[in-house]
Amino acid sequence: MKYFSLILINFILALNLYSKDFNEYKFNWYPRIIVEDDVIVFPDSSKYETYNTTGVWEDNFGNYGMMKCLVSQFINENQEITLDGYCEANDHKQGKFWMSLKRNSFNKAGVGESKYIFTETKYKILQGKECPYAAQLIEGGGVFKLKCKITNEEYNVLGKQNE
Repeated sequence: MKYFSLILINFILALNLYSKDFNEYKFNWYPRIIVEDDVIVFPDSSKYETYNTTGVWEDNFGNYGMMKCLVSQFINENQEITLDGYCEANDHKQGKFWMSLKRNSFNKAGVGESKYIFTETKYKILQGKECPYAAQLIEGGGVFKLKCKITNEEYNVLGKQNE
């Protein structure tokens, strides 16, 4: 009976862990950020800047590729940021999607909202989907993590694309 209880507990835990990931689309991007475009510094030390970013991305379905973004941001004197960006991504099989990024938080890290504004091929299921993301800047680059809640049907469609 002891072994049966242990097996049952392990099965329930494994099922719970699997079902948690089952309804999520996870997207990680590792951009290189160089602010060498235009910067306007105001008398109160706030500034407006634009920059280009490029980096590799991966998702939890085994897709990966390159993504580039054009970003503008206003940073006030308290280092609070208002960010607006647009991105174009290509995967390793020439699938494409475009997304927007919005964020109101602190300069070096924060959370925001992304939206898949145009999609092609297997990413059609994500068209119009809004997803929260978190970003952390490090010297010369950053880490961007997006997590979308998706239905079982959307998960199955995305999963079948890589079979």
